[in-house]
Amino acid sequence: MPPTMEHVAIDRRGRESQTCIRNGQGQVVHERRYATAALGQVLAGRGPSRAVMETCAESYAVAAAAQPAGHEVRVVPGSLVRTLGVGGAAAEDGPARGQALSEASSRIDLPTVHLRSACSRERKTLCSMRQALVRSRTQVIGAVRG
Repeated sequence: MPPTMEHVAIDRRGRESQTCIRNGQGQVVHERRYATAALGQVLAGRGPSRAVMETCAESYAVAAAAQPAGHEVRVVPGSLVRTLGVGGAAAEDGPARGQALSEASSRIDLPTVHLRSACSRERKTLCSMRQALVRSRTQVIGAVRG
């Protein structure tokens, strides 16, 4: 990782997400809340950097938008995020979570979960939907027989 690379930490909070950007020396250069739906556009407008976020359902969509823009994406497991000291009741709704995550990213090389391809995510969605339909059908058949 080049020493001048920026570290973009994203703390997703429903409709809005907090971002904290640090330069290569570890100084905070930008903090702001963005609409979660606009994160892909925000990342596409920045130069290549390391984008770090905690695992959640939206992480993969944000990662898929960040990778084509040249960002190194790290989706950090939630258990590791807690051991880094990110979180707690005081940090639930403010910029503290993003600051702590960006600081950890600028100091150490955080591991990432496996990022599935778009095709793999689509197949997984189809399999999950089929499983839900089969389960519903089985329940309806059981109800009719009862």
